[in-house]
Amino acid sequence: MTLSQLVAPITDADVDWVIELMGLEALDEPRRNFLQSMDTVDVAACPGSGKTTLVVAKLAILASHWKSRMQGICVLSHTNAAREEIEKRLGGTEVGQRLLRFPHYIDTIHGFTGRFLASPWLRSKGISLQAIDDEATHKARRRELTYREHLGAQAAFEKKFKSLQSLRIRSADFDLPLGDENIGFAPHTATYKSVVKSLSGAARAGYFCFDEVFVLGHALLDQESGVGAALRLRFPCVLIDEMQDTQPDQAGVLQRVFPRDDPDVRVIRVGDPNQEIFEKKTPLLDPFPDPGRQLDIASSFRFDQAIASIANPFAYVPITNGLIGLRTPRDPDSVPNTIIVFPDEDATRVLDEFGKLVLKHLPTETRKGGVFAVGAVHRLENFKANQYPKALEHYWPSYRSDTTKTSFKPRTFAEGAHIARRYAMREPTASSAVELLASCLANLALLAFPDKQVQSGARHQALVEQKLTAKPEAFARYRECLQQILFVPSEVTEQDWVKVISPKLLLLAAALHDAEGVTADVLGCQYLAWEPAPAAVETGESGGSLINTYRFQDGLGGVDIRMSSIHSEKGKTHAATLILETFRKSHFIQKLMPWLEGNKAAAKRPQESAKKDMMLMYVGMTRPTHMLCLAIRRSTLGEGSAGEKRRAALKAAGWSILDLTAEQAAH
Repeated sequence: MTLSQLVAPITDADVDWVIELMGLEALDEPRRNFLQSMDTVDVAACPGSGKTTLVVAKLAILASHWKSRMQGICVLSHTNAAREEIEKRLGGTEVGQRLLRFPHYIDTIHGFTGRFLASPWLRSKGISLQAIDDEATHKARRRELTYREHLGAQAAFEKKFKSLQSLRIRSADFDLPLGDENIGFAPHTATYKSVVKSLSGAARAGYFCFDEVFVLGHALLDQESGVGAALRLRFPCVLIDEMQDTQPDQAGVLQRVFPRDDPDVRVIRVGDPNQEIFEKKTPLLDPFPDPGRQLDIASSFRFDQAIASIANPFAYVPITNGLIGLRTPRDPDSVPNTIIVFPDEDATRVLDEFGKLVLKHLPTETRKGGVFAVGAVHRLENFKANQYPKALEHYWPSYRSDTTKTSFKPRTFAEGAHIARRYAMREPTASSAVELLASCLANLALLAFPDKQVQSGARHQALVEQKLTAKPEAFARYRECLQQILFVPSEVTEQDWVKVISPKLLLLAAALHDAEGVTADVLGCQYLAWEPAPAAVETGESGGSLINTYRFQDGLGGVDIRMSSIHSEKGKTHAATLILETFRKSHFIQKLMPWLEGNKAAAKRPQESAKKDMMLMYVGMTRPTHMLCLAIRRSTLGEGSAGEKRRAALKAAGWSILDLTAEQAAH
């Protein structure tokens, strides 16, 4: 059955029902139109528009009328945000429980491809899937080679400034796993042969990297012509969230399974074309949004009109009638959106000045939404003097760029212990805290006893428990360490760490590697060195945000300023956001001054070269609820009459200007 046969037309009464069920505000016409639409549609929703909540409301209405027990709605995205929102908003309702079980399906695009395409194809070839996990797959590939083969291939790749770990299977023919990709080595060379042996062996053993599921997905679609039609019959309605972040390999599979011109399937794509900040190697064959099927939601509950007006010129895909800020400020003039001007050669006062503005204008309750300083470039590499300030480190030398990676590992066990304590304080269960400590313990064992081998896997806690259960004394010691790190009322002290905890951890690492009585390597002892807890008192969202928190303190009180890349903050809401000048081919904010000033020339369709910068600025500017600030160099503001003209234009565009160089001159 098609969607119109499975669900009766959606009425105003259905919309009113879901508003009451979910406790929503009254919805305007564009939002009601989306909820009532039964067609294939592309929804372009601005930041803070309540997009995920609307998606869940739409699903609730569809599920409440759904007539089939065998056909369902398929909801796909890049994260589990939709599932989490359903659990949060509708978890206690019958319709919410219905959405979370068969015949409906909610998952990531990777998860869908793995389950319905890659796994069946592997089974058809007699291959048992072991893991879709980059780390496990790299280890499996390493095992396929002799020590000499691995060393040779690694050295050859490093000479060309390449990494073995960047290699991916390009073909489902495992005799020729690289397809026709040129890896810089001819097929007759020893390096090429080693690479093929490594990739082929691991693939036949059932190990694949995250993005290789799409190669396997296409293999099944090529092999079995009826698979796409069968999936469309199973899922006559598919909703794809965060469509602007969909990569070509993901879109290629989705397009084959759920073509938008098929009359028997309804494809609802939701996203924001102005937040497409993740690089795509090639453009999508079926671009989003499709102007012929586009529905715009251009009003935001997150911020007021002052921030909306400042951000609107950076919408690379123009918003009809402009971005609308629905939040009503108590006093429109009370919180100034400020440009902080600093000396070209010294950016170190910027964070303190931002901290003063936040303390002066935002009450404690508002600040709980999070105070952030973000940059387009956060990793300091290949720095030249004329690029200053190039990255976040130039504003605060203690900033660490490695912490934003999903593969982030604490530098020391003590750092990991401090982060794990914050996890345990913040979350309803201690599972992520315990997992982090278990990963630190596994790392300690590797550093302290490098000659011993131990089984590895995705979940460290399970492995540690499995290994130590057979050693009751060690297992009891492990539980003691968890108690002393996570479940004591005050921070771990240096004395406790050095005298009590770290000796126990070293014994546990030895038990983990069956290395009792073996002298620990010096690297293991260095990893156990003490370091104090970070000064931050507010709990962040990850270990990285805890480490990268700058504490500003003065007579009015203190504020934690969390530092991050703009990329990392996409999709999040802040109370106050400071966008820092950084260098990416040119100074990021300086390049965008025409749009900040509201130049008429800038209002024309910008060049493709400005697209990435504009979208990054748009994402950064649309994070805060209450205060938006920028930090620019003095030379960007300009001198003489040109400088005065620029100041006047910025003030007319809604900015206050705080010139630290003028203060400096006055002193």
